[in-house]
Amino acid sequence: MRGVYPPSSQKVSLAPLAVVGNSPDETPAAAQCCAVPTGTFAMTSPSLAFYASLQAAFDHFNDSLFGGQLPGCLITLRSASRVYGYHHANRFISADGQQLDELGLHPGFFTLRPIESVLSTLVHEMVHHWQEHFGTPSNSNAHNKEWASKMESLGLMPSHTGLPGGKKTGRSVSHYILPDGAYLKACQHLLASGFQLPWLDRHAPAPPERETAHQDALKAAGVILDITPPPSATLPRQIDGTPALVGPAPTRPNPRRKFLCPGCGAKAWAAPETAIVCGVCADPMRDGGQENEAEDNATPAVAPHKEGHDGA
Repeated sequence: MRGVYPPSSQKVSLAPLAVVGNSPDETPAAAQCCAVPTGTFAMTSPSLAFYASLQAAFDHFNDSLFGGQLPGCLITLRSASRVYGYHHANRFISADGQQLDELGLHPGFFTLRPIESVLSTLVHEMVHHWQEHFGTPSNSNAHNKEWASKMESLGLMPSHTGLPGGKKTGRSVSHYILPDGAYLKACQHLLASGFQLPWLDRHAPAPPERETAHQDALKAAGVILDITPPPSATLPRQIDGTPALVGPAPTRPNPRRKFLCPGCGAKAWAAPETAIVCGVCADPMRDGGQENEAEDNATPAVAPHKEGHDGA
């Protein structure tokens, strides 16, 4: 079974856990993030409060954008990921064999991005979730035409650069928010209800300036959005003498230099004083300059970060 979650008789009363789905007789999703569940759970638990807010957002967008048709999933937080978020079909299984899709989010970007952008990643992955259960996902192309069409219908424009003019389909595709789209209206409604994420990751996975530059690029391209500033711009700079945010560790320069064979073009990296002979041509290899191995083999980044998709 795919996307299975407990029947309504087994749900905790206010759905504080991200695995629980929504039903018409439950408290409205926008209010769940601040409600106190009954039973043995207490919303004083930071974990329950955090996941309750994510579940409230999922339920809100499920109702307002997907007609409440999406099955339950397990929302996870994974800071080791290099993307904003991802969807993985049938990632989890229960003791009795029921399976659940995973919807993963990187909490480090909650601090760096406007809340509207963070929640747009949630909806991006919800579209993957929709396609897995009601559409036709492609094994070779995680972001196919069906997925892109659904995204655009919800007010999120697919783009491999995260900017206007980018490719709408492909294995690695991000998006940007359309100012007059359904998503932004639904998001504004949720925020007007008092929704907020109760905790923010202090360890930023990227410099705040990178996200700021991306928002500036959107404005320069004509995408003008009335959205809130990112938490990184409003949090205090220090707390008790300690920086509120911890940036990523600086990249250590590679001390090795690149060497090139003048005959066959073979490459090698070694300390500057190393004498290397090409094993193919038997010619001494020449100093190729300042480029290091990482730079030579790197894939150019066309967007700050992207959303991802994992298959079953």
